[in-house]
Formats: sequence, C-alpha cells, structure tokens
Amino acid sequence: KDAPVTLVEFSDYQCPFCLRVQPTIKALREKYKDKVAFGFRDFPLQSIHARATRAAAAARCAADQGKFWPYHDLLFTNVRNLEEEHLRQYASQAGLKTDQFDSCLESGKFEMEVQKDLSAGSKLGVNGTPAFFINGIMLSGAQPLEAFEEIIDAELARAARKN
Repeated sequence: KDAPVTLVEFSDYQCPFCLRVQPTIKALREKYKDKVAFGFRDFPLQSIHARATRAAAAARCAADQGKFWPYHDLLFTNVRNLEEEHLRQYASQAGLKTDQFDSCLESGKFEMEVQKDLSAGSKLGVNGTPAFFINGIMLSGAQPLEAFEEIIDAELARAARKN
C-alpha cells in the first residue's frame, strides 16, 4: 500500500510472451517485496486469442473469492488449456467455492471490467502484450529482469531523495 514503486502489468492469458515474463515478475516480487506494489490489468488480444477474455473474467471471479493470484498462476501454467471446462477445473484447484465461481462466470459480471482495462491500456499506448508501467514509465514486451531492475532501482532512488 505504501510502496514507493508501482508496477502495473497489462497482460493476456493466452499470450506466449506474457507467459515467458512470469518468472521475471515472480523474481521481482521476491526481490523487492513491499517496495513495489504489483497490479494486473487485462489486455486480451481478442483477434488472435479467442479464450483470453473469458479467462480474464474467470480470474476476476477468482478475485471475488480472494484467490486472484493462485488462479492467475494456474491460467499461465496452462495457457494452452483455457476452454470453459478447464477454467472450472482451475477454480477447484485454486480452492474456490465452485458454485459461486460458476455463477459469477455465467453472469458475465466482469466482462465490462475486462473491456475497461482493454480500453484503458489502448489509451495509454498499449498495443501488444505484455506491457508494463513502472511508476508510469512504459516497458513493453517480455523484457529481461535487468530492464525492470534498472527502472525500479532508479525509481526507488528517486523516492529516497524525496524523503
């Protein structure tokens, strides 16, 4: 909450490059802990990833039960298996109340929220995934760990000078 750096990821659950950058994001989480706040926004590339929008809505249904990150991780572990029955299977694996999850998913409750993320990303100049904003500084693509560290370390140093 009080982190001096915020990293927001715009991502697509069917995107191979988004999958490729997940170990980097995990390493950043471990290294920077409470110094960096991590946010996730949906940016399903609907024209090439037909199941990404539904997967994004499913992840939000998992978030409704406080299980966004475990479900998110399952989706990225299984990018080739995002059909409806798999989304429901992952809900069970993530420890969700499956009746509540199914009801949420069927209701379409989060479809508009996913579209809002897509629109917001487009307005910010996102045209592919993954795309990151680190304290507003855009970093596009599945970049190496060092590219993230360079920006984060500079932002941490800037924040330290302010205090």
